[in-house]
Amino acid sequence: MASFMCDIVTPDAKLASVEAEMVVVPGAEGSMGFLAGHEPLVSVLSDGEARIKAAGSGETKSYVLQGGYVEVSADKVIILADRAVSSDEIDATAVRENLAVVEGKMASLTAEEIAKTTLASDKVWYETQLRVVNAA
Repeated sequence: MASFMCDIVTPDAKLASVEAEMVVVPGAEGSMGFLAGHEPLVSVLSDGEARIKAAGSGETKSYVLQGGYVEVSADKVIILADRAVSSDEIDATAVRENLAVVEGKMASLTAEEIAKTTLASDKVWYETQLRVVNAA
């Protein structure tokens, strides 16, 4: 099967650069899959799991994404995520603890005060990580 490059990039760093056979991302209107030779596309991502099937080995690697965009060309997929982490690196216990801390902070604030913080976004980030880890 033909291959192409797939990069996952966040504001902090390039998380991955993989020669892939297939990439599946969480699109705003549902999952989208890409193979080599795909028509050019730019689309909004939603929070969820991206899966990259490596060329040759057939191994599929999973990443948790929060927000961002995907840019597709015939020979490259670039995932520009607000946040991303390899699902292999997620410590579910630590994520649950972080989620509890965020929820505790949110409980003591009004909706207006919460809107001035990143707490709601952080809560969704931790919930998304747990959802992906629990589905595996």
